[in-house]
Amino acid sequence: MSTSSVRVYSPTAKALHWTVVALIVVQFATAFLMPDIGPRTPPSTVIDLHFSFGVVILAVMAIRFVHGLLYPVPLEASAARPWERLLAMTTHRLIYLILLVSPVLGWASASAHRLAVSLFGIVELPAIAAPRAHWALVAGDIHMLAMWALLVLVGLHVAAALYHHFMRNEDTLKRMLPSSL
Repeated sequence: MSTSSVRVYSPTAKALHWTVVALIVVQFATAFLMPDIGPRTPPSTVIDLHFSFGVVILAVMAIRFVHGLLYPVPLEASAARPWERLLAMTTHRLIYLILLVSPVLGWASASAHRLAVSLFGIVELPAIAAPRAHWALVAGDIHMLAMWALLVLVGLHVAAALYHHFMRNEDTLKRMLPSSL
């Protein structure tokens, strides 16, 4: 399949995709540096940054979701087996789901732990759960499990893109790369 026959994503879709990639890298770095969140965890710069970037991910993913609905680009998988197409679609949908829901789960957990969520200290967001609310504490556990699942899904996504590019010599990867590459 030649590059000219491949439907590429719009510059906006590419920018949103790579922005989310960068934000996820930052989120995992801050998560790694964060202390365990508990009932007596004091606020810190790392925690505040993690919360802020979580809010940004939620906003960018909401924009990306709407953009994808308005300007859909079908999976170019004409040579793929049905199970490969199903796996690709399922992986994409699960990544979107986790990136849209998990920030809210983390926000609820922060609220339950009496930790303020703000956007880089500029705009403080309201608590979405009562202090020590059981459901919000469970949401924090789900948030952590979802992030491990996200790592697996992103790994699968990257491995599939590289496999299609290098092993099957398809232009799948080129559809999302910036035009200059």
